[in-house]
Amino acid sequence: MARNRKSTHDLLLPGPEGWTRWTGQDGSALNLAKEFGQSAGLFGKEPHRRVLALPASHVWVLPAWLHGRPEHLRDMALLHLERMGVRVADPEHGLQVLPIEEKESAQLVTILALKEQPAPLWDMLRLPEVVCLAAQCRPLPADSIILQRELGRLTVTITHGPHIVYASPLSARYLDEGALAEVNHLCVQLGFQRVLGSIKGIVLWMEEEGDLAQVERMTGLPAHRESLPPPCLNPMAHSTLLPPEVLSARLREQARARTRVTALSIGLALAACLAVMMVLITTATRERDLLRDKVAALTPRASQVLDQKKAWLEAAPAVDPSTGPMQVLLDVMKPAASTEVAMTSFEWTPGSLALRGRTAHVSQALQFTQEIKAVDELAAYTFDTPDPQIASDNSATFEVKGERQP
Repeated sequence: MARNRKSTHDLLLPGPEGWTRWTGQDGSALNLAKEFGQSAGLFGKEPHRRVLALPASHVWVLPAWLHGRPEHLRDMALLHLERMGVRVADPEHGLQVLPIEEKESAQLVTILALKEQPAPLWDMLRLPEVVCLAAQCRPLPADSIILQRELGRLTVTITHGPHIVYASPLSARYLDEGALAEVNHLCVQLGFQRVLGSIKGIVLWMEEEGDLAQVERMTGLPAHRESLPPPCLNPMAHSTLLPPEVLSARLREQARARTRVTALSIGLALAACLAVMMVLITTATRERDLLRDKVAALTPRASQVLDQKKAWLEAAPAVDPSTGPMQVLLDVMKPAASTEVAMTSFEWTPGSLALRGRTAHVSQALQFTQEIKAVDELAAYTFDTPDPQIASDNSATFEVKGERQP
């Protein structure tokens, strides 16, 4: 009988309230091994295949239609992120492009890009072999909007068929009208970009939180509640993401391994010389002096390891204070009057934003243009709000322009 050669995984996964560790084999549901709470996770001592699953707050997950040949998708994805104001410090290790479908010489892809946040690890000696998105570790419902909690934050994941097209934390703390309004505006924005597929319904991976009737009433989609499924790793899945801290630790480990090999080689050479010294004392003395000189020359390498560590830490990228367009759109819809606004246009650059919308009454437009100036997250912008245009039915069309102050 053939032996089972499936590899055993050791998975660090963000749970609803804290970090968890799961173990199991390829293609089957993993078993919960330990819960860590709010602190970072820790891999086990067993020689398993270690996998670190990053929460949605650590990764940009953005869909896009890209034109061009498949081998140029990464370059086009970088240009797309630059237009959105998202900076990738190390494209080789911080960017992954997942093709979804091809249509009319364009490809719909999901772009995964690491945010400049530290890797959630306690022990940098037990390094992960694979780093991926947490949502990729669970079986996701096809063509659905999944609402769940990751490390205490509400998170939304959207699928196009079986593929992930969008994942991000919500600004709302609870699954209430504000959170559902964010989901609605997010769907509108993705619809404008023609990247939103045919959504069949909303799935709540939460035991008690959220009112299904309210979710269906505000979104117009059927909603149901499911138990959070256990993670399951696909042996065919491949991830190229690698946080800078993990990359630096790997390079340090490789340097230490080279040092050990060098020291072992020197030790073997020294043993050979000592054996020769037993026979030829005069020759052995000369060889011993030469070897001592070599050892003295290699001694400074021990201090170079600490210098390399310091250099890598100084080179680690700082947290980028700029805000992405998705977050700005969520901040724009925080005023209470935003629920009465039908947004018709939204444009954003790192230095400015412009939006247009309609309201059923003039007072609602005036209220929205005043309230948006009081949003704390938009305090860096200087807003220009011309008088709204009033139609014969007392509806109003308004425009808001904002310039970001340096």
